[in-house]
Amino acid sequence: MTKDFKRFTQKENPLPTANRNCVIFPRKINGQYAIYHRPSDRGHTPFGDIFYATSPDLTYWGHHRFVMGPCGGWQATKIGPGPAPIETPEGWLLIYHGVWTSCNGYLYYTGGALLDLEKPWKVLYRTQDYLLAPTEPYERVGDVPNVVFASSAIVEGDRLRLYYGCADTCISIAEANVTDIVDFVKTHSF
Repeated sequence: MTKDFKRFTQKENPLPTANRNCVIFPRKINGQYAIYHRPSDRGHTPFGDIFYATSPDLTYWGHHRFVMGPCGGWQATKIGPGPAPIETPEGWLLIYHGVWTSCNGYLYYTGGALLDLEKPWKVLYRTQDYLLAPTEPYERVGDVPNVVFASSAIVEGDRLRLYYGCADTCISIAEANVTDIVDFVKTHSF
């Protein structure tokens, strides 16, 4: 925790250590802090579901609710949240990763979902088609090949700048309009 980015205070883990991904909402939901997270075990698990949880104080988390899990295709093996949810008039835009297992190992893709603004565990739309796939050489070759792993995003006006890991070796940026992504999520949904 920091107020000036010069002095830091180490906080305890907010969730059990067997949790692979956790992203906090940019504002309170119904008076509570809120997160999406992916419970796991200590290894590189072949499973993964996204859950929603709340906290009165950013220390004690509870009221865990299932949000969504793997569902086939590029997100058949596991899924997990990426950057912090982005508030839009259509709902919370969640950029998430999906994994499928091929004969050559795991392949990581990036998809999107829209969730209810006041009930963020309620999925309104979820992409059947991915937003981003490992197609470039720097996304396909590296320490862990075939990975695009969205980790953070900046929104300025309608412009989204998505920062994502590539083959666990480098970082890249993808840009798009938020309204275009929301439209894609709605029109390419299950």
